[in-house]
Amino acid sequence: MLRKFIKDISIYAPSQFLPALTAFITTPILTRLFPPDEYGYYSLASSTASFLLALAVSGIGSSVIRFFPLNKVRGTLDVFIATVSVFTGALISIITVFSFLILFFFKAFIPPALIQFFPIIILIFVAQSITSVFMAAERAQEHSGSFTTFQLLTYYGSLGLGLLLVIVGGLRIEGLLWGAFIANIVLLPFLIFLATKGIGIHPLLFQFTDAVQIWEYGWPLALGNVAMWGLRVSDLFIISSFRSERDVGLYSVSYNISSKTIDLLVSLFLLAVGPLIIRTWETEGLEATEKALTMITRVYLILCLPASVGLTILASPFVALLTTPDYYEGAKIVGFVVFSSFAWGLSFIASMGITTVKRKTHSLAANQIIAASVHIGLQMFLVPRFGYIAAAISTLIGYTVLLILQTLSSRPYLTWRFPFITLRNVIIASAFMGLVAWGINGLSGAGNNGSPIFLFLGIIVAIPVYFAGIWLLGEANADEKKKLLQYWHTLMKNEAKSNL
Repeated sequence: MLRKFIKDISIYAPSQFLPALTAFITTPILTRLFPPDEYGYYSLASSTASFLLALAVSGIGSSVIRFFPLNKVRGTLDVFIATVSVFTGALISIITVFSFLILFFFKAFIPPALIQFFPIIILIFVAQSITSVFMAAERAQEHSGSFTTFQLLTYYGSLGLGLLLVIVGGLRIEGLLWGAFIANIVLLPFLIFLATKGIGIHPLLFQFTDAVQIWEYGWPLALGNVAMWGLRVSDLFIISSFRSERDVGLYSVSYNISSKTIDLLVSLFLLAVGPLIIRTWETEGLEATEKALTMITRVYLILCLPASVGLTILASPFVALLTTPDYYEGAKIVGFVVFSSFAWGLSFIASMGITTVKRKTHSLAANQIIAASVHIGLQMFLVPRFGYIAAAISTLIGYTVLLILQTLSSRPYLTWRFPFITLRNVIIASAFMGLVAWGINGLSGAGNNGSPIFLFLGIIVAIPVYFAGIWLLGEANADEKKKLLQYWHTLMKNEAKSNL
């Protein structure tokens, strides 16, 4: 099971690693092309499209992943795909109409930048919504290779076309938005063909009873995803309400740098965990599912906790490496953001009891709404007084509340045997790793901003220090040590042969 999990992660890895790597390239470009206030407008526009996406089809995507295997066993995939397609089209149409009505009646309360970009925001929402549903179908079929391919093509295509329109076409923020829309529209026919290959889309096969099942399972998840949107990006709108667009831009850049980096690891688990747990529950039962959950948690702690510690310690030189001096002060939120993402990943693992075993999506949504309400309430109280750093702190508090709620809700249905010994070992090893990275960066003599050479040197030295600590603390059992040593000897032999 561990081997299958690691294999799935390795296949999904490019879809997370390469976009994260691209952030290291694009952030310096965008922060040089746009001042913080314009970057703030772009963040608000992108976040609005994300909100509409979460509201309209995020629940449908979750339903596709949950019910696709069942319909495959029954031989009713043609009916299921037809129902999903018609239902998706109907929801997108309804949300689009309501969006324009809200714009018309509440125009005075909407930031001018959003009004200007609203037509393209709606187009992006429509294209990304359809893409999201059929990407879920690829995941449900465990087509991790094609999922990764389309994920990368969509991301790189949006970015490449957007930068082309800005740099060559002379556009500003609207160029980035048009790039996202065009890339999705161009790739969508190919994605639909692969996701429905051998099934097709036959709208006349639509079944109302199937649509009701999708709705009953999906709407609480959609509501919860909207709440998660509140946890992730409501910050931008609250900051823009009480502070300047410059603060929105400073917050957005540092938030994106830190979240994209840590989400490289966290999102890998979220992509691979769901299908694995569902398959284990359906085929092997409760005991095997609980063992799988513990195994996943252990791997998660070993990889993601030290990454969170490292990013927190090296926040200032990391942000300084990727941005211009106008953006440096935003580095103070990095630690809060990365540990928010870490808590988010744990909360997802903790929720398996209510999402997989009992399908209690209402409980999941309720937990997300409560956590988002805590987060937003704290922001409304603290941001006017303390600025955007208060938004980052309240984000961490919100995700911690979510983790606690998900754990308590899932406990009656699926026992989460949390590996506390692993947690202890990882904390100790991460502390030593952090001291090494901090010390090496301090040798640069460049103050908090550090230097690229010492930043990379600190990372290169800190990683083996961490894994040596894990090894010496006895985290790996005898069988795991044996397999790791065998792998190392094989690697060294292949290296020696290549040098002959």
